[in-house]
Amino acid sequence: MTQFVHVAKILPGQTEAFLAAVKGGFEGAAPALKSAGLTRITCFHSPEADSGDGGLLVTIYEADDAAAIEGLYRNPAVIAAEERNHGTLVTPHGHDSVPANVPFLTLDLT
Repeated sequence: MTQFVHVAKILPGQTEAFLAAVKGGFEGAAPALKSAGLTRITCFHSPEADSGDGGLLVTIYEADDAAAIEGLYRNPAVIAAEERNHGTLVTPHGHDSVPANVPFLTLDLT
């Protein structure tokens, strides 16, 4: 199992709308995401990074293969959602590096 991280900076005043859009989008697409090879998606809102703006959304994707993440960001529905969100709910950003954003540290403390 490999983890991949994506971070988005939420625009001021858009936190609730963006978090609701993300939650609804992922939950609604859960069967398709699973069939595409993703095994888990975990999202965090990081308000401590909020200095008068919306903070950060940190998403951790889990999949057996980076190809699942690459496919996610080539999916027409995902591309359309990203186009709607960029500049209105979050600052514009790229996604090409997401499949390469793997942990630099995994510490098993069990």
